[in-house]
Amino acid sequence: MEEINSRDIDLFRKLIASSKSAVVVSHTKPDGDAIGSALGISKALQNVGLKTTVVLPDDYPAYYDFLPQSNEILVASKMWERVEAIVDSADLLVCVDFNNFSRTDCLENLLQKSTAQKVLIDHHLNPDTSAFDLVFSDNTVSSASELVYWVVTKAFGKGVIAYKGAMALYTGICTDTGSFSYSANSPTLYLAVAQLLEKGINVNEIHNKIYQTYSMGRMKLLGHCINNCLKIFPEMKMAYFSVSQKDLKMFDAEKGDLEGVVNYTLMMKDIEVGALVKEGDDGKVRISFRSKYDFDVNRFASKYFEGGGHRKASGASSVYDIEKTCTYMEDCFRLELLNNENNK
Repeated sequence: MEEINSRDIDLFRKLIASSKSAVVVSHTKPDGDAIGSALGISKALQNVGLKTTVVLPDDYPAYYDFLPQSNEILVASKMWERVEAIVDSADLLVCVDFNNFSRTDCLENLLQKSTAQKVLIDHHLNPDTSAFDLVFSDNTVSSASELVYWVVTKAFGKGVIAYKGAMALYTGICTDTGSFSYSANSPTLYLAVAQLLEKGINVNEIHNKIYQTYSMGRMKLLGHCINNCLKIFPEMKMAYFSVSQKDLKMFDAEKGDLEGVVNYTLMMKDIEVGALVKEGDDGKVRISFRSKYDFDVNRFASKYFEGGGHRKASGASSVYDIEKTCTYMEDCFRLELLNNENNK
């Protein structure tokens, strides 16, 4: 982890001290790190006397309901007028786990026009620093939740994180590292986790809540994906799932039921890069990319789909339907393979 600038920490303290209310925001289609970092920093700021409200653009998977105060999250797509009023009245926006306001979907314009001071805490590449008054950005950190931990403890001391906040931050770290299987090679990560454990959280219980509460429909969907939606290309060391709305409706899939499915592509011995191509209920096609070794999926997603994220985990949207997206993606991987061979 890069050293956090002490002047930025001083400014962060001043912004907190001069604010009366803060809105904590994360990205659309929130995952464990989005929810964990948002709830975690919200609790920390409440512990230093600041009134906070967590706002998400849309709903999150129900298996994160176990997190303390998750029931207080405001979902903009469900309660727009209330969210709009709260954002308009806030004097501080704390934005976590996204690098650009475009990642907040329906909230983008509202957040951009807000006159509140804006703080970004994020670990993605290429943050839009011009949109924020203060930026904590480090793409070498495992997760936004880990970065939140270091920022708030450097600003206010370890005591600012209590049991509830520790649960949220650990959940974000755990999910964004695939249970410490990637982006998890830094000693500072385990130092942060050790200090979170000192708050009394039960990591076995957290893992059970996240990973061992599948519905029968979700289990059957996973089996269907492996048996019927998986395409393997040994010559490219690549595999991907293609999941349509028809597939999802067949098993009454709920929000979040496909989370983590892309990782199954990398469980095969000779596969080094994988993807999940998913057709949303809005007809839009989204792609999640993962890699094991040297293949840079951030560069691939950016080059061919105007997406991005991290070197080993990235995402993108497609302008094509699901079938054409899959064909185009296969052609792009073949082109990358050819280019790599020519450059040897």
